[in-house]
Amino acid sequence: MPHETPEIKDNLLDTKAYTSMKEPALEGDSAVITDLTPSIDSVDEISNLKSEPLDPYSLEHGLLDHRPQPQEQWQSFDQIPLSPVEPRHYTQILIETAAISITFISILSVFLIFVATIPLPIAAIVIPALLLIGSAITWLRYLNAKAIGYAVCPHELVMQTGIIWVKRISLPYTRLQHISLSQGPLERKFYLRTLKCFSAGSGSAEIELPGLESKTAEKLRQHLLSMAAIAIKTTAIVNEKEVNEEEVKREEPTVDGAEQ
Repeated sequence: MPHETPEIKDNLLDTKAYTSMKEPALEGDSAVITDLTPSIDSVDEISNLKSEPLDPYSLEHGLLDHRPQPQEQWQSFDQIPLSPVEPRHYTQILIETAAISITFISILSVFLIFVATIPLPIAAIVIPALLLIGSAITWLRYLNAKAIGYAVCPHELVMQTGIIWVKRISLPYTRLQHISLSQGPLERKFYLRTLKCFSAGSGSAEIELPGLESKTAEKLRQHLLSMAAIAIKTTAIVNEKEVNEEEVKREEPTVDGAEQ
């Protein structure tokens, strides 16, 4: 049966006390802290975990537990349910790609016939081949748009893309630094936006999520900034607590010696 040492109980109580955080009032891409008390489910999950008793020496000296974790307890990254983007995004991709393909093929056909003056039998083969290639690219982009999915988790934002080579990106809120919304001319026509998330130390967007409805994109942006501010604040408080505990432990032998 698992047991809780006094240090574990104190840490859990302290962690619950830290749930009284502050919500950022958004001003552009910055965050100003106002009062908020979010719930941290991980505290209850930690208290309900069933594990073997930890070594008291390891707890006392703050050593890491290097025991291997059974595979049954591994968290499955592939089983996170994903939400699709707006169906209007699929139509936008079809129109956008088809328009670009037709424009390119038309210009190239005029060049081949009137400038390069290739024979008509060869042009009759080349132009349909270009049309076939343009149709294939349009269809692949459509399938790629339908393969986009995302999930807003308690501690991270997950996005999946790709048809053959599937790519799934996980961005923890503690690394989230900047969020922007972009909208092209065709996206404006369909009332869609693209959400771009930048992590600390990265010059390019770590996650670029297109096909979000305008109101949903703005609401998601505010939520992510709030979660990022809370995560960063929580990490800072926990780090400060650990530093204070280390200082207290260093001072304890001196105090005991003085009393003796």
